[in-house]
Amino acid sequence: MKINWGTKLAFFTILFMVFVITLVTIIMKQNVPLVEEDYYEKGLNYQKEIDNSSNYDSLVVFAIAEIENAEGIKEKVLQISHSKPEVIKGAKISFYRPNNKDLDKTIETDLYPNKMEVYPLNPFQTGKWKISLTWMEGEKKFTIEKDFDR
Repeated sequence: MKINWGTKLAFFTILFMVFVITLVTIIMKQNVPLVEEDYYEKGLNYQKEIDNSSNYDSLVVFAIAEIENAEGIKEKVLQISHSKPEVIKGAKISFYRPNNKDLDKTIETDLYPNKMEVYPLNPFQTGKWKISLTWMEGEKKFTIEKDFDR
C-alpha cells in the first residue's frame, strides 16, 4: 500500500496537534507556587528588608563552604561565626525554597562569640535555595542573605 504526500502531511499534522494538546494539559495540571502567601505585604515592606540588609554587620561571617568529611567526601555546609564580645540571642536561619514552600525550614539559635556554627546542607533537596540569617540588637534588625544550589 502506497501513501501519498497529502495523507502523510495530514497524519503528521494530527500527530503534532495531539502532542501539543497533551503537553498543554500536563503543564496546566502542575502546581507551581512561585510566590509566598503574604506576597503583597512583603512587597510593601521591601524597603525595610533592603534597610535591614544594609545594616550588615561586618563582625558576622555567614558563608557557604565545601568541606571534606571523615570519609573523604566533599559536602556543602553553612558556616556562621562572629567576633562580637556578646552572645547573639534569638538568631533565625531561614532556608527558603522558591518553588516549594513545603521544603522551607527555619532554625532559631544563639550565636556564641568566636565559635563557628556549622550546618550541613546535604539533607536539603537538590535545586536552588535562599538562606537568610536574621537577628535583632536592641531596636536594630540585621539580615544577611545567600543563594546556593544544592
